[in-house]
Amino acid sequence: MKKRLLTMLVLLLCTSHIQAFESGQLSMDTPTVLKASEAAFTIRHRFYGKIDDAENFFGIDDGGNVMLQLRYAPIDNMVVEVHHTRDNQEYNLGIGYSIPTEYINLGLNVNALSNKLALFEERQNSYFANMNFQTPNYFDHLIITANVAYDGYYENTGLGIGVDFNFANFFESLVFTDRVALVAEYYPQVDKVDGINGKNDSFAAGVKFQTYGHHFELLVSNSVAMDARNMMLGTNSEDLHFGFNINRKF
Repeated sequence: MKKRLLTMLVLLLCTSHIQAFESGQLSMDTPTVLKASEAAFTIRHRFYGKIDDAENFFGIDDGGNVMLQLRYAPIDNMVVEVHHTRDNQEYNLGIGYSIPTEYINLGLNVNALSNKLALFEERQNSYFANMNFQTPNYFDHLIITANVAYDGYYENTGLGIGVDFNFANFFESLVFTDRVALVAEYYPQVDKVDGINGKNDSFAAGVKFQTYGHHFELLVSNSVAMDARNMMLGTNSEDLHFGFNINRKF
């Protein structure tokens, strides 16, 4: 009876979608697998405080950077997205399209962006184009993602690589979790712009809990940036920061 009630509750929580959410990364762009009329909503949060600052609850009390993102697929494998990031009051409007193949999924995202930088009174506008590649789930455990991008504002190229080591959930207490993954990503700075790029490459690592329509991700990063463009610019931070992502497909 108990198992039956839990199953019914899962179905209620996932009323419209039983299939799993796409295999995203912590901050990187990935080829969309959304079908026509499907949508996804994402919340990303990076705390400003240091992870070793126990007096401020490990940096959580110092506030953080927040991003809200909404994506919609008008047709299969095409997505239109908008997102807003607290830092620099940045707005993005983008379109992406992916080509799934047997060996790798290919995607291209192009974003128009507007932000308010401290050096300027008026908002600055530009674009960001990102080619993204993602493998199938090798051996039912390993997904590799890569980004190759061009930032139209700073006129530089950026790279990112990510890994997702996933396995079937074996934690009995995580009733609604289908799979668990260890996720990491790294952004080597290959085309630095003086006065813009940070002195350190950005990276993030964490754990992802997959349900049938959600991804919950807990992570640590040396940057408070939350998207590929800003992660590719590097960071001056020598510290680690807590963060989390919540993704919902509907």
